[in-house]
Amino acid sequence: MSNAEMLAQLAGAVENLDSKNVKPLVQQALASGMRPSEILTNGLSEGMRRVGKAFNTGDMFMPEVLVACDVYFSGLEVVRPLLLAGGDDSVIGTMVLGNIYGDIHTVGKNVAAPVFEANGIRVIDIGISATDEAFVEAIRKHKPQIVGFGTYMTSTFMHTKETVAAIEKAGLRDQVKIICGGPAVDADAARRMGADDASDDAWLAVKKIKRLLGVPVNDD
Repeated sequence: MSNAEMLAQLAGAVENLDSKNVKPLVQQALASGMRPSEILTNGLSEGMRRVGKAFNTGDMFMPEVLVACDVYFSGLEVVRPLLLAGGDDSVIGTMVLGNIYGDIHTVGKNVAAPVFEANGIRVIDIGISATDEAFVEAIRKHKPQIVGFGTYMTSTFMHTKETVAAIEKAGLRDQVKIICGGPAVDADAARRMGADDASDDAWLAVKKIKRLLGVPVNDD
């Protein structure tokens, strides 16, 4: 089987929610000598891109997207240690991602994280209802280029100003770009509260993050 055929099978496993075969397919690709970064970029991540397109056109729904995320992460578990050990040239930046304090919803963040990972953004997930101090500590520890505030509620979105202020007080604001995400966000309001941008769509957020990082964006 050619490399192209193996990559097509990997992308298809994610797109078709094939949790049973994704790890064996990744291991087969590695055994053939394929580079981990190629497996991630042109196999697993390609599958997630297809899922995003299907979701945006109404051909796939949220429960299926969540399963696709699990399939993607299952394959990623196999290649991630190899990427970290050998240096990963597919990574464009690191993101600290967490839900703003008071927000305990998990679905949005759990969808966004694999979408970001699939597009070369290494995600440090600090969980739900993250305090301002948790964001500050994570920035100091992981030195990300991007910080993502997740929120499902208007009340927690309005806490953006306080969280940004805490990052500023810690002297870290000029080291990171901040983007808010979730159905409660508004880009103009986020900027007024000190963030750099916002998006209620994970796939659109990828483009915004790339622009914030100065990375070329494909608008297809």
